[in-house]
Amino acid sequence: MNVLGIGGLVLLVIGAWSGLLLYACVAKPKGWAGIKQLPRLRQGHVDALIIGTVFVAADSAGVVDLGASIILLITGYYTALSTGALAWWPDFVDRSRPLQIIEWACFAGFALAWTWVAARAIINW
Repeated sequence: MNVLGIGGLVLLVIGAWSGLLLYACVAKPKGWAGIKQLPRLRQGHVDALIIGTVFVAADSAGVVDLGASIILLITGYYTALSTGALAWWPDFVDRSRPLQIIEWACFAGFALAWTWVAARAIINW
């Protein structure tokens, strides 16, 4: 298993633990553990599970080169973790222009890296 697959497995672990946290939150009062927006935590949980699964599958298929793997790992982790973090700090990104630029760069990098991987796989390059 290469770096992308290992990173995907770690994201699956993060998704599993965040799911346990979500389960614990169901029976707790609103604002438990400082969580301000539970739907953001749920979305981060789902993002971690989906992105982790896709990383493991892409690694198993052998279609991702090392450069794209690194970009996907950085941007994929940012996507999953930042979405979950918004449960505690909903306006975190909105307060800082540099963070808005970083967020845009991560989302754009994620899309571009997957486009690169798909194009290479489709044309068998």
